[in-house]
Amino acid sequence: MRKLLLLLFISLALVGDKYGFIDKTGKWVAELQFDDAWGFSEGLAMVSIGDKWGYIDKTGKMVIEPQFDGAWDFSEGLAMVLIGGKYGYIDKTGKGVIEPHFYGAEEFSEGLARVKKGGESAKWGYIDKTGKMVIEPRFDWSNDFHEGVALVLIKD
Repeated sequence: MRKLLLLLFISLALVGDKYGFIDKTGKWVAELQFDDAWGFSEGLAMVSIGDKWGYIDKTGKMVIEPQFDGAWDFSEGLAMVLIGGKYGYIDKTGKGVIEPHFYGAEEFSEGLARVKKGGESAKWGYIDKTGKMVIEPRFDWSNDFHEGVALVLIKD
């Protein structure tokens, strides 16, 4: 149990130009080997080797191999990833859940994620966790849902 509790308190460490992870005792959980890294979210941390991103677990094991051009935190069980200039979503096994076809995207909040289809002048809308568009793109800017509402903007 003590070992499990220690793993819950893992910090990111940078020495030279490589990142690794340590626990609260200073013990290496993941040796210095990553070109870039971010903290843990829902049990996984984003790490890069070269110019590709993947995810490790709290034991330092690579659970999703570096293969993405960009990666973001897991939220509500899904993470946004960038592949070939388009955004999509994966689950914690690395399986594509929502194909990368969005021009812009954000993390899930209250079951919905805001996405932008098309080019630079495209509008923002909202999808559910299956990728179904539940609020059609019509906003020039939008924010996450919090307490059941989202702030949006439509320009004149």
